[in-house]
Amino acid sequence: IQRGVIVIPKSTHVERIKENIDIFDFELNEEEMKQISSLDMGYSGSRAKHFDVEFVEMCLAKKIHD
Repeated sequence: IQRGVIVIPKSTHVERIKENIDIFDFELNEEEMKQISSLDMGYSGSRAKHFDVEFVEMCLAKKIHD
């Protein structure tokens, strides 16, 4: 968020949801920001094979819950 990157946290637990929202009580310094930026892997977002028809069909066939 400090770098202007949109963050979409995920949780189904109320306490974790509250923790995910409560992030504005600190700020990283310039050195910490540089260290995080150095971790760049050269891609962003999901690496799933959304355009691989067989992969998508396999995912759609999976039963997630009753």
